[in-house]
Amino acid sequence: MKPEIDLNLLRVLCTVHSTRSASKAAEALGITQSGVSNALRRLRASFSDPLFVRCADGMQATARAQELIDLIAPGMADIESALASGMAFEPEQSSRLFRIMASDLAQMVLMPRLLAQLMPLAPNIRFETVDASPEDGRRGMEGGSIDLVFGNWSAFGLDFHRQVLFSEVFVVLMRADHPLSKRRLTRSAYLKARHLDYRPGGVSYQSLRQVLDKVLQSQNQKRHVTFTAAHALGLASVLSESDLLLTLPSRLVDAITAGRKQLVVRPLPIDSPEMTITLQWHARVHRDPSVTWLRRSIAQLFSAPEKL
Repeated sequence: MKPEIDLNLLRVLCTVHSTRSASKAAEALGITQSGVSNALRRLRASFSDPLFVRCADGMQATARAQELIDLIAPGMADIESALASGMAFEPEQSSRLFRIMASDLAQMVLMPRLLAQLMPLAPNIRFETVDASPEDGRRGMEGGSIDLVFGNWSAFGLDFHRQVLFSEVFVVLMRADHPLSKRRLTRSAYLKARHLDYRPGGVSYQSLRQVLDKVLQSQNQKRHVTFTAAHALGLASVLSESDLLLTLPSRLVDAITAGRKQLVVRPLPIDSPEMTITLQWHARVHRDPSVTWLRRSIAQLFSAPEKL
């Protein structure tokens, strides 16, 4: 006899899979964590399978659960998209939580401006940024735990929309009285200098970092890195008290140097391709009024053409 399953339970199944967490699934669904646990208990009983096992990186679906998710996730996304498209979104009344995939430095570029623009219009709207791999980002957008992806990522696939926001280049940051700040920064001086390298533990920023690494490797060049930092906090202080150079994308440097006159910016004296910063989202939320409102708001921040 086939089990009779409440569609709401299947929605819980898909959300736990995409978030890999019962607590994050509860927040995404707007229910309590005990509600998620009860739903999973009922599903386990119906399918006689544990459905998820706890691993180092969160809750991992069993083979049976993965089989179910592969079958029902596309239909579930279509249903949610259809329901959302017929609903009006009122920012001033909404308390919706938006999740945006972005590195910590990308967060520094986006979130201060976005919050300043939207808080007066939508005082109860909430935001959360996550740093994830491309695969986890794709899975999160498919399952609904991630609304938008902001950064230097290739297109995620046919089921995703992609909007170019701006092009980015690397620049060099140093203290204002640095010996190299008094003249044009040359390739030779850059390579002879000592450097501060920023390499966070997350994966989103690595896509930008790899651009510079490939350029240096292709020219058989190598920098002398004195300090490799895993966190953005304190980068400006380290630079202002040393002769180290820091190479970062220009808008990230703008965020770091805001109000800091003791730091100056110089062009990178090595040919490096421009990087394309985009906003991406899944087809399931393409007509969702709330996500449409948010992505249009972000596009306005960077004067990007609207994508419909």
